[in-house]
Amino acid sequence: MRPEHLFNVAVEFAEATGKAERARALAASATGDERTVLTNTATRWEAVAMRRGEFLRASLREALRGTVIAEPDTEQPAALWRRRHVEVRARTGHGSLVRVRCTPTQAVALGTALIGLAALTDQLGGGVLGETIATFPPTLDSTAEPEAGGENGKPA
Repeated sequence: MRPEHLFNVAVEFAEATGKAERARALAASATGDERTVLTNTATRWEAVAMRRGEFLRASLREALRGTVIAEPDTEQPAALWRRRHVEVRARTGHGSLVRVRCTPTQAVALGTALIGLAALTDQLGGGVLGETIATFPPTLDSTAEPEAGGENGKPA
């Protein structure tokens, strides 16, 4: 999609929004039939602005489709966002900020996957990161099955 097209769609949305706000403000200070006419005009422009806003969002989604290549933000790679979400931050080669917002559950899953992949990648490269962060190191000489527990956790 061409940048000129996005710009024109944004201008149409802004114009419709401005006309709706102007008509709504004028209706607030008008009386009688003039107030009714201005209120109806504002309502029509609000509907136009809503349709143009939806078209603008769809156009932006289409234009921004694809992979964004970014590196973790060195100053603040993760932060809280609105108390209930975690925000992972990165910067593109042009310096634009990219944000991924996660629920706490998604953030834990993402962090777990990143740690596992980092350990695997490091191990394949001959590093020692896997040994450093391993919570349960493999036990190579253990082949015994765990005992089945009876009542109160005692062996059966």
